Parts: sequence; structure tokens; C-alpha cells
Amino acid sequence: MPTTSANPLTPVIDRTTLRLPEGEYVNQTVPKDLIVLHYTAGSSARSVFNTWIGQGSGSVATAYVVDLDGTIYEFFPPGCWAYHLGMKERNPGWYHDRRSIGIEMVNVGPLRPDAERADQLNWWPNDYSTPYCLTSETDQYTRGVFRGCRYFANFPGAQFESVQSLVDHLCREYKIPRVLPPRARRDEYDARYFCGFQGIASHQNFRPDKFDVGPAWDWSRLGI
Repeated sequence: MPTTSANPLTPVIDRTTLRLPEGEYVNQTVPKDLIVLHYTAGSSARSVFNTWIGQGSGSVATAYVVDLDGTIYEFFPPGCWAYHLGMKERNPGWYHDRRSIGIEMVNVGPLRPDAERADQLNWWPNDYSTPYCLTSETDQYTRGVFRGCRYFANFPGAQFESVQSLVDHLCREYKIPRVLPPRARRDEYDARYFCGFQGIASHQNFRPDKFDVGPAWDWSRLGI
């Protein structure tokens, strides 16, 4: 069951249902000065857990996954770390993986028009042939050109609320600066800049080949 608290500033966090065993993360407590937002490119927190639990001690994970209904799952203690950035440069000793807390949001990511049905948008399984929604269902997606894609699955309101609560909690607990990158840099990949950044950023800032969090994410919903 989710962990509850009498403190209204503490989010409800489920620390038991989808808990990774030691060996699937690095059980080493290190100081934190960065939160990195990701999305799962999947449809549920359980599917993420099943992928990570079966990787053979690969230690690829994030401390938190926020499901579509806003449920926050803690996969491992946030003071510890796992490989979640996949950076191949400017990351000696996995320094930026160690100093950051990763938060995955369940979201299927970029969408593409179906090859045969112009009114249908698909997500990535089977080479973007898996139906997601119709173009008429405009509440399901956001249009915006980003890294070669034009359609992106939306984040539900409950998910925004939980991520805001979780980010605020982690900033308080770990004394992470509650700041965002300058607006002009939020969609950029700039390893030199973001390797020195402290605060809240996203995976797309550290990898030129990543789409998370993309145009559907509304940074203003963090209240910063």
C-alpha cells in the first residue's frame, strides 16, 4: 500500500509494490543536486518494473516512476543511484548519474501518423504501427516539432500534480535547488551547460537522441 504522511507537504509514495532488489541499483548513498525528468516510452509503471527487474543486474533504473493515475512508485532509495542517463561524454565515473535523482513518467512518447490511416496516430511498438489515438482526439496529444517528430502523447493532470509534489519533496529533502533551466535552453542538448547545472532538468538536455520530456510536458505545472 502507498506510504502516507500527516505532513501535507509530503507526497503519497508507494515504496513496496514495485521495489527493485539490491543489485538492480547501486546501493551507495551520494549527495544530490539534480533531478532529471524522463518518460518511460511505455504504458504502465508495471511494464517498466518488469523490464528493469529482468535485465540481469544491469543497474539501469530511476528512483521513481509516476504512473498515469498519479501513483508514485519508489523503485529504490533516492539517495542511492542507477544508470539512467546513458551519457557517453562528460560523465567520468558516472558522475552525473550519481548526483541526480531520476523520475520516470509513464508516457508513450512520440507518435507518428499511420501509414494507411491518416486520421490515426501510432506509438513505437512494431515500428510505430501500434494504434494510440485518432487525430480528432486532440486531448490525447500535443503537436510540436521536436527532433524530427510532430506529435507527442499528453501527460494526464494527475500525473502533473504528483510530479510537482514529488519534485518539491525531493528538493526539500536533498537541498536540490528548486530552479529550472532558462526557457531558451529547456529543449536543448548542451552537455557543457547541463553538466554544470543544478536544479530540475530533463533527459533531452543530456542526450541529443532522446525525446523526453518533449513538447507535451508543461514546465509551468511544476509551479517554479
